[in-house]
Amino acid sequence: MLDLSHSLIALGLHTDRFVSIGTGLLVDREAAVAFGALARRASAAGFDLRALSAFRDYDRQNQIIAEKWGGGRPVTDDEGRALDRASSSDAEWRDRILRFSALPGTSRHHWGTDLDIWDAAAVSNAYRPMLSPAEYGGDGVFANLTAWLDERIAADDAEGFYKPYAIDRGGVAPEAWHISYRPVAMTYQDLVTPDMLLSLWRGEPDPSGVRHEPLAMLSAVESEVGELLARFVATV
Repeated sequence: MLDLSHSLIALGLHTDRFVSIGTGLLVDREAAVAFGALARRASAAGFDLRALSAFRDYDRQNQIIAEKWGGGRPVTDDEGRALDRASSSDAEWRDRILRFSALPGTSRHHWGTDLDIWDAAAVSNAYRPMLSPAEYGGDGVFANLTAWLDERIAADDAEGFYKPYAIDRGGVAPEAWHISYRPVAMTYQDLVTPDMLLSLWRGEPDPSGVRHEPLAMLSAVESEVGELLARFVATV
């Protein structure tokens, strides 16, 4: 039975069902067990499967959006080239931000079911993954991991994980490094409504009574919430 805590988790406001799988890495308990099983299978195939990021809360996601909207953090095109704010309308700038960063309250990283992964066996100890398409495709350093995992996913043999951003649907850019634990992710997919999000984005109290910073680009999203969610939020 779903309760208030499930709604709070869906919005990135609650972590009591999560466990740590490493420094700064919180994951849903079931997803953690499944990821451990997947990592052991990857090890047997010659990979050292690790998570670079997992849970990210509402306020952190809100901060990322604010920094991008205000110019304090780079906004790029699909090739990684920095874009100029002055040459874009508010709607264009919003869409470029949402291409790579979810609106707070809509990020799958809120749920503890989604991880960004890499293969430590493919690089030196000093290497720091960039989570870029070049690393995971073609002759990139993590291309072999991509091929191995995609084969497992295609056979529905990846311990319940899949890639919600495997293809470009015109919204979020493809992310070969982003995996999601479907059995639990399905719990949260439909819990967040436009009204809940608008309330949070306007700085009104969340379901537990806590207020958060208003969304920096509220004026560019509040009249198009339904359309933006359809374009930029992946379904399970």
